[in-house]
Amino acid sequence: MDFLFADLPEDLSPKLRWLAKHGITIYQSENGRWSAYKTGTTTLISRATEDDTLVALANRLKVKLWNEDT
Repeated sequence: MDFLFADLPEDLSPKLRWLAKHGITIYQSENGRWSAYKTGTTTLISRATEDDTLVALANRLKVKLWNEDT
């Protein structure tokens, strides 16, 4: 039964895979607002919630979200 507690490979959630695929960084500032940007661009989006921020950035970049059909 050694395999029962064996290390499992890391499996990112669909949202985290989407962030990595598109080079997007998201963070919450000290004032509580969420901001996101795409690496290598000057595009910065800031909204009140994490989801609103990601939706606005995806719309700006014209990419589908992780939970939309491809």
